Amino acid sequence: MASFKKIIKSKSLKTAPTQQKAYQAKKGGFIIKNKQVKVKLKKDLKNMRLITHTDLDGVMCAALITCVEQIDVIKFVDPGTIQAKKMHITKEDIIADLPFDSRAGMYFDHHEAGKPDKEFVGKFEVAPSAARVVYDYYENPYLEKFLPALEETDRIDSGRVKREEVREPKGWFLLSNTFEMAEEKSEDDAYRKFVVKLLRREQDIEKILDVERVKERAEQVLDNFEVFSRMLKENTKMIGKVAFSDFRGVSGLPKGNNFLVYSLFPQAITSVRIMPEREGKDFVKISAGHNIYGKKCELNVGEMMKKYGGGGHRAVGGASLPKEIAEEAAMEMVAKINKFEEAEENGK
Repeated sequence: MASFKKIIKSKSLKTAPTQQKAYQAKKGGFIIKNKQVKVKLKKDLKNMRLITHTDLDGVMCAALITCVEQIDVIKFVDPGTIQAKKMHITKEDIIADLPFDSRAGMYFDHHEAGKPDKEFVGKFEVAPSAARVVYDYYENPYLEKFLPALEETDRIDSGRVKREEVREPKGWFLLSNTFEMAEEKSEDDAYRKFVVKLLRREQDIEKILDVERVKERAEQVLDNFEVFSRMLKENTKMIGKVAFSDFRGVSGLPKGNNFLVYSLFPQAITSVRIMPEREGKDFVKISAGHNIYGKKCELNVGEMMKKYGGGGHRAVGGASLPKEIAEEAAMEMVAKINKFEEAEENGK
């Protein structure tokens, strides 16, 4: 595809006519209301890719977009992959819930620190989730069946997770912890694609969690909780008001939820975590976030991460950095957070 600009956003050949009695589609100057539109695609439209994040928000973006766009391939990647320009991106690509890349034909995101500085097709808006941005963009009644799931995605991706959920994951939060568990990323990606297809036909979370493939992973999350909790304690230390976790060189670390650190280290105002990058052996991933249960921190984490080629929201962000400079960068972040908090306490 040469460009998305000439293609109307909702294609009736991808959606059920009986379920789409009326919709509004708009793109590239076209505005069409209350009638079905068939878009004849060019013969050379092959391998249209959706490139999205590896988490629940990215999976939900994929479920929504594949309902209204003709997607041939779904790629799940971490933000660092896009930031480091590790992928060949073309106008046949849609990017969602990831940093902006002007080479893509379409783009959706919600991260406060990642607003594009160039014109693009798609939508950017500071919102609870990227999936919410996608939903709002298409204005398609066929997608309304996803609203309950979308509300949960908003809640989880914006960090509105209850304390009891952190220690006893259930429902959508439990599902959100099942996406990164395998030794090989390819196995996790296959599972994510399975869940995308599952979400398109089923939105009841109890039924989703009862599907055998999902159930196995959900049970593993619960079984691994104590192990992850112990390893988190062993590899985290308080530096001032920051809970600093270093998982470099730690083997056998199970996937655990990102909010548990605030339950184990309630005195922390912010956390900084450094761990190996799954998609680049010469890189590590640094993430930081505010304690969602403690004193409100005013430091903009997403803006702080921009200095290191990353981004994110006001309350959470991350960056992918070469191994040799990662520790220095992490300590610089910790120092900046502590200095900011000290100034806040002194009224400066």
